[in-house]
Amino acid sequence: AKMHHHVVLHGQSERRWSMSKQHKFIRVGEIDINYEITDFTAPWRTAPPETFLLHHGYCRNMMFWQQWVPLLATEYRVLRFDARGCGETSKPPAGSRMSFEQLAGDAIGLMDKLDIGRVHWVGESSGGIVGMTAALTYPDRLATLTLCDTPFRRSAKISSTYVLGEANRAAAFDKYGVGGWCRQTLPYRIDTAKASPELCEWYIAEMDKTPKHVAVAMDNAVAEGNLWPRLPEISTPTLILSGAQSQIANDDDAKAMRQRMPAATRVAFEGFGHGVHLLTPDRCVIEVRRFLAERKTTVL
Repeated sequence: AKMHHHVVLHGQSERRWSMSKQHKFIRVGEIDINYEITDFTAPWRTAPPETFLLHHGYCRNMMFWQQWVPLLATEYRVLRFDARGCGETSKPPAGSRMSFEQLAGDAIGLMDKLDIGRVHWVGESSGGIVGMTAALTYPDRLATLTLCDTPFRRSAKISSTYVLGEANRAAAFDKYGVGGWCRQTLPYRIDTAKASPELCEWYIAEMDKTPKHVAVAMDNAVAEGNLWPRLPEISTPTLILSGAQSQIANDDDAKAMRQRMPAATRVAFEGFGHGVHLLTPDRCVIEVRRFLAERKTTVL
């Protein structure tokens, strides 16, 4: 009996692994996007649920939203996906340029293919810059925008620190690999005093899956981007969530963003650095739900 019990457990863990590897792809433009829609809303409800779109940050993938899905999916449909070049989504050829406009277009194209009119967009770090770009370019497609630790531009300090003493980020990737680079810069990207060692190691391993040329192309896009001049044009109701001690989306910048954006609200998590969407997903979702309840936004 004991032997049999062991086999059953082993089978369950194998099945869990294979289930996590099931991919759903949809062709958007010239790429195949790996996506997942989760809907645990009551099957007897008459009104269709509103949709959340979760967009991950730099060189990451949709698994970075894993803990958000059960917190949202009983009341909303949740759409998450691997951005161009990341996770299981198509990789652009080496030497390709990437831009926030392109990434925003990919997300809207995915919404079109899935027949989703409007979404509550949540972006973490640069995924929030993609969201702001989408709000500027396709304002009728976003009901609300939530920015988790999102800067409006890269600070000079991060630009210089992230090259790790090399000529540029590409040279740092050549020397250390994307994972090795991630390990050395991790305290900027997640508050390592709050994150477990397991989370930190997982984070590094996941970023290490991103091809070097994608990491370089995405880095160039971030380096060029500065949304500061256009912030007053973003009329989408926006929730700015950030760790008060984040070194990437620092406190002063977050306050300045809130003042420049006509429909922005800010919540700072005291005592937290970067990475609040991973460190305290439950608190983030409480704030998002509160934000939506106060606006009573109807998504058609």
